[in-house]
Amino acid sequence: MGDSKQLKSVRAIIDTGFTGDLTLPRDVIDQLGFTLRGFQRVILGDGSLQYFEMFVGVVIWDGKMREVEINAAETDSLIGMGLLEDYKLEMEGRSNGEVRITSLPASLSNTV
Repeated sequence: MGDSKQLKSVRAIIDTGFTGDLTLPRDVIDQLGFTLRGFQRVILGDGSLQYFEMFVGVVIWDGKMREVEINAAETDSLIGMGLLEDYKLEMEGRSNGEVRITSLPASLSNTV
């Protein structure tokens, strides 16, 4: 949800190599009215360096409104490890395998 106060459901891929919160295509960002905060330097998985526009907006995550950083990228939408902080990620390593994301108890969320 951005300045436009619109809601939009988005399917995204979990990318455990992405340390940010979320990537979305620019047209979705514009549609939702997210606020441009600046540019962010990013090192991609292949080691190349790129700059991405970085926006701030609110998403509904685990039933709660949460402010996140959103990188504009013309690829599949990605959920990064920043959004998964304080959550447990479980997945079945097979085609169409189940993925479960559950919130960690407060006593476990700050341990190493």
